[in-house]
Formats: sequence, structure tokens, C-alpha cells
Amino acid sequence: MVDWFSGHPEAAQQAGATLAQLAAVEDVIASPLPTDLRLLLSRHNGAALPSGQLLRAGALDGSDGSAEPIVPELSVLGALSQLAQQLGSRPDDPELLLPYFRTDEGSLLAFDRSAGPVADTWPVVDYQLEGGQARLVHRTLSGWCRMSVAQWSDQSGAEVFDLDSYLASGRRHVAVEPDVSVAHATVAHALRRAGQPEEALAAYLKAARCVPSQPWCDWEALKLAALLRLPDEGLEAARRLCAHAPASRWRERETSPERVADMLGKVGAVSNPRDPILRLLDQLSEQSDDGAEIDHIASVRRYLMGNGAAPATVPPRPTAIETDDEADIEERWQQAEQAYREGRIREEDLLLDPAYQVLRAHRPLSDLLRIRREF
Repeated sequence: MVDWFSGHPEAAQQAGATLAQLAAVEDVIASPLPTDLRLLLSRHNGAALPSGQLLRAGALDGSDGSAEPIVPELSVLGALSQLAQQLGSRPDDPELLLPYFRTDEGSLLAFDRSAGPVADTWPVVDYQLEGGQARLVHRTLSGWCRMSVAQWSDQSGAEVFDLDSYLASGRRHVAVEPDVSVAHATVAHALRRAGQPEEALAAYLKAARCVPSQPWCDWEALKLAALLRLPDEGLEAARRLCAHAPASRWRERETSPERVADMLGKVGAVSNPRDPILRLLDQLSEQSDDGAEIDHIASVRRYLMGNGAAPATVPPRPTAIETDDEADIEERWQQAEQAYREGRIREEDLLLDPAYQVLRAHRPLSDLLRIRREF
């Protein structure tokens, strides 16, 4: 990134931070700054970059000898104070996130100080000020630097955001940091929209294998595996997804034991043997305190054991095709294609809404997944 600055004087107009300005931040956080960040700030304090603003080091009250006043929201200590207020903490809390960059999208890139014993081991998270969600996006500041420079240096239409540029960005991130879950998740999202479901499934599984992982990746993988009738991939995702977890973790997974059980019913129907699926259903049942949900999971289990029909499922959203039995099947398929392209039909709808099952006699439902959906 230092080399990139040397070739872009328009971004290098800010003077470097003084020792007093760096010390003003370190005094508040009671810790040294990460070495790489200290280097960047000492050369380009508060620089405007193509994807956002590098926050400025220095005391908010000018006691560090700054020649010009600091804009709080564009300074490290100002953003730190904002985070402390939002999270009900103190700026000197040793586990409070340490922001260093404000993105053009309005989020903060910050060091997760609770994840490492010393500054140079702190990973970088993206913190959404609206909603208060944080996700690990870079293992190190070096990863952010390498990813950013690669993106800024891309001359293949970087000014245009579309599906192809989104996929290219994800692949760049994977190349730089192959052990970061969000990098593979970005690739998976893009491939799914590009109509490449098998490749998307593989990327979701890679994302879910990272530590820490995005908790919803296995749910997305399980749905794709059920539609593609790939039991091995479905079982891998389900084993992680069915692990015992508190209610808060289930919310992060963006699903429920009952919904997962329904998907296991689809995967189990094409699995041999079914014993691993049955054991996972038992794990799901143990995690619910809702009697109706427990009964539903038990019905899925009986179905896979050959002791009854598959239980009825509740459609997640309104049916998007004609449901009259007399309607032309080809016309209904075309309606489904259009609705999927527009986002009115999603993977879980195809699996849980009985109205779409009649289309199976015409074409595999997985064919809908091969439709390219632009942003």
C-alpha cells in the first residue's frame, strides 16, 4: 500500500502522524497500535482512499499539537468514542473494537482486540453501525492492504458494480486470504446468482470450513445440496448446522431446527445409508422446546425410516405460479423462471412449497438454479 501511495499523489496529500498523535491514540487504548497501521498513519494520516477514509490519529482536543482541528467521525478516537457509546462500553475497554477505516458504505473496519493477545495479531472486522453486526473480513491488516490495492489497481471496469465485478472481487479476496470465510461466501453468492449452483455449493462449503465461519453458509449449502440431490455435500453441511447451539446461534444461522429437519428429509430420501441423517434429526429434536416442532422433526424421522409420508411443510412466502391444476405446465414453468429471476422464488420455496412439486414432472427444479440473475 505504501508503494501504491507513491504512484497516487492525489491520495497522499495528508501529512504523516506525529509521534504525539500516535501516542494520543495509544494512551487511550492502553496498547501499542498494530505495526502496519502505525506505519500507514505515520506516512499518510487520515488519507482519502478509493474505498473510504483512513481514520486520523490524534487527540480530539488538539492537545497533541495538531495544527488543524480533528473531525471526530473521521478520527480513530472519534470513531472509537462512537463505538463505545453504541455498545455501552468505554473507549479504554481493552476488548472494544478499534476502528481505523470508514468505508464508503458507512461501516467501520476495526481491529477485534478480543481475538489476539498483542496488537499485531488482531484480525479485522467490518462493523455495521446500523444493526451492530460485526464479521471478520481480514485475518490481518496486511490482508486488507493487499486486497485493497488489488481492487484499486484493477483496470477491468472497476467503476461498474455488477455480477461479474462482484465475483471478481470475491475471487481476489480468496486469492489473498483463502482462510477467511467471507471471501468464499462472496464467491458463493456470486456463483449462485450466475447460475452455477454446483460451484456455489462448493464455495459455501469452503466458507463454512473456515474458522470462524459465517454461520449461515451451511444453511445455504444444505438447501443447494437438497435441490441438486447431492447427499454427501448435504450431510457435510448438516453435521455442522445441527451442532448443539443456543438460540442466538440459530438466529445467526438464519434458520430453525424444523426447517433443517425438512431439508434433511429431502437429503435423506436420496442417501444410503440413512443412519447419519437419523442421528442428526435426533440432535435437532434435542435442541427444541417447542412441542409442535419436536413432533414435526419426529415425522421426518418416521418418513425416512419408511413409517409414513413426509410431513406437510409451510411455504416460506406466497406461491409465485398458477396453482390451478388445469393450468398449462409449460406456462407454469415459465412463470417459475421469471419469478426466480426476479427473486420472488428462492431455494427454500422450491423445497418447501408443495405447489412447485408438480413442476418436477416437467423438468428438474434444479434447472431454475441455472438462471443467471443480475443485480
